Amino acid sequence: MQRRFVKKADIALIAVVLCVGAALLIWRFLPSNGKTEAVIYAGGEVYRRVTLDKSADMTITPDTDPKVVIKIKDGAVWFESAECRDKLCVKSGKLTRPGDTAACLPAGIVIRLEGSEKRHDALTGRICS
Repeated sequence: MQRRFVKKADIALIAVVLCVGAALLIWRFLPSNGKTEAVIYAGGEVYRRVTLDKSADMTITPDTDPKVVIKIKDGAVWFESAECRDKLCVKSGKLTRPGDTAACLPAGIVIRLEGSEKRHDALTGRICS
């Protein structure tokens, strides 16, 4: 009598886990339903507020040292380039949902997305905007 290595219950459990994972990925990448606004801070003060909609296509270059270039296009905002040494801000990628944040600490620039969409913070367990 041979023992089965994989049982029917194991296959069912794997299928459920894969379905839940796929649903979470789909939910994460669906477009947001509400106005999202990028708030750009320079030196701790609000430098500019820009509404992210599909028609926005602009480049913002705050007067900072080191220089940074912020790009807004297709409902996303990101650091396109920076003259700082490590370029962590550029590597942070595109911000698309309320609550997303990126910063260039050497230049003192912070980008934070705000909006009407509520979002669950997996780290703290709270609902944030």
